Amino acid sequence: LHWHLAFPHVFEKGGFDVVLGNPPWEHVELKEQEWFAAKYPEISKASNASIRKNMIEALRHSDKDTYDQYLCSLRGFEAETSIVRNSGRFPLCGKGRINTYALFAEHNHSIANSAGRAGFIVPTGIVTDEGTSAYFRSLVRQHSLHKIVSFENEGTTFGNVNNRQSFCLMSISNIPSPRVNLIFHVNQP
Repeated sequence: LHWHLAFPHVFEKGGFDVVLGNPPWEHVELKEQEWFAAKYPEISKASNASIRKNMIEALRHSDKDTYDQYLCSLRGFEAETSIVRNSGRFPLCGKGRINTYALFAEHNHSIANSAGRAGFIVPTGIVTDEGTSAYFRSLVRQHSLHKIVSFENEGTTFGNVNNRQSFCLMSISNIPSPRVNLIFHVNQP
């Protein structure tokens, strides 16, 4: 989506006042095991990557249509990764193993106006992971970070989220904040 084209009236005024979201939490990569799970489960269940690669290569002769579809999907992921890394839109999070939640977090900050705020639900890794450290450091340096409440999700409080995945409610603003509220290891709403 080209936000400036889709919402020209908003960007004529400098951007959004408020941005809220629960972005997808997916790595930008083609997972061979998932891709082949339905049509060729034996490929997805291969004991290692080398065997899986050989089985995929064998499809070039035994099932060229599936092989070509796989190559097309692979190329799509490579193109998406190239755009993220090289477009200049994601200078802080478009590096390393790219996750969509980090891209949305960086994007949310960039589309808010000078007094705008953003709030979103993302993995707590936004604070702790190497791949998002430049983004987090930027928020801290600009005094844009307002609040993080990190949930451990032990038990069934949030049943649709893996109980090993901690996540947080993150609030940021383009108005500098002299104080940041950080709350971690919450296990009840």
